[in-house]
Amino acid sequence: MPYRVNIELFQMLKRHISLFYGSISVKRGLHALWCWSAGLFETPDKSRVRLAQAVNEHFSDGAVFAFGSARSSLAACLKATGIGPGDEVLLSAYTCLAVPIGVIASGAKPIYMDINPDTLNVETADVIAALTPKTKAVVVQHTLGKPAPIQQIVAALKGRGIVVIEDCALALGSQINGLYTGTFGDAAIFSMELSKTLSSGWGGILLVNNPKLEQDVKMLYKSLPEAGALSSLRDLLQTVISAWCSQAVFSNLLGKYIMAAGFKSHVFRSSTPKAEFDGHISPRFMVKMGRAQLALAVLQWENLKLIAADCVSNANIIRATLHRLDIPTPGVPNANEIAVAPRVSFLVANRQFCQTFFSAKGIELGQWFNGPLSPVPRSRLFNYFPGKYPAAEKVAARVVNLPCHGRLSQADLAHVVASLETLAKKQSSNLYFD
Repeated sequence: MPYRVNIELFQMLKRHISLFYGSISVKRGLHALWCWSAGLFETPDKSRVRLAQAVNEHFSDGAVFAFGSARSSLAACLKATGIGPGDEVLLSAYTCLAVPIGVIASGAKPIYMDINPDTLNVETADVIAALTPKTKAVVVQHTLGKPAPIQQIVAALKGRGIVVIEDCALALGSQINGLYTGTFGDAAIFSMELSKTLSSGWGGILLVNNPKLEQDVKMLYKSLPEAGALSSLRDLLQTVISAWCSQAVFSNLLGKYIMAAGFKSHVFRSSTPKAEFDGHISPRFMVKMGRAQLALAVLQWENLKLIAADCVSNANIIRATLHRLDIPTPGVPNANEIAVAPRVSFLVANRQFCQTFFSAKGIELGQWFNGPLSPVPRSRLFNYFPGKYPAAEKVAARVVNLPCHGRLSQADLAHVVASLETLAKKQSSNLYFD
């Protein structure tokens, strides 16, 4: 009996299916460090050209600009169009706080729209209803991979002088009728933060499809500072070390100690500074993507099709299980769509119980987004008022997500499916709701 307990304890320490760094294998991490060291002999501008070429392999018609974060790429896009104080920018009421931070950084005011709870996206009618004479831009979010009705929104706004920016932070690789999300609006933002489909640890890409806007962004981009070489290298090391700690073969307990030591020593940093949660924008908020991040970003984009295909394949298996178990699953793609995201969302009755249940199985269950704005802001600068967006708030109270990224092995995927089946069979009262 003690022998069996020790074996089970060993397996639990060993198994760790993480939500994060899903696109960074040990091999890719080592390759990134090698590419960074080799890239020391080329200028950051040359590295950015290589990244743009890698992006344009998939998005051939857009101009590519690499930033230190996706939220700063959004701010840059808005600023380049002349949007600022006194202007309004429409966005989803079910989103990451980074999006309104980008709006606030431009000087504009964020205005929220409630979502369709079945798709997690805004509808065209909601966009039209929210327009005012002060509306200068609309950020159309493709939530957790599910494409929004972007073609209808673009058509409805044509001729109104309103900039349409696609938020593809969690929809990189998603498609509508064979066309990538990010190619329909005037511009699109892609996040390469640690929890996204492609990750360079930190960083964002602005794709500009409008020739006039492209020239305006180029002028602004030239004036931006470079990321510090030391901080860029530190961020790359944090990314690679954290990704290795997130591998299923790595001890969960040991990984937690390494991560805790990194943050306590201030070698590691969080993706969003605390001051930004209150709407305070740093003078260095808007910087170009660092040399070290560029090395990993190029590798990630070169593998986009493979990484996206793995996400889709794993998500289809998990969604089929959720459907068979009659578990509500918002954001399912239509027949003409491909939804790419590193996680699959579903709704539960008791979110805290489910998180504890999956944690005991060695599976990291996300609660994203756990607020209509995640996290729910404290500052009035965000112009967000609880109670105004009932659909977003209802979903946020019940949503959880399972990893479906490409780092899952077949054994990991089978374990996720078996855990769902066990939850439905033995703990149905905590799973299903009326």
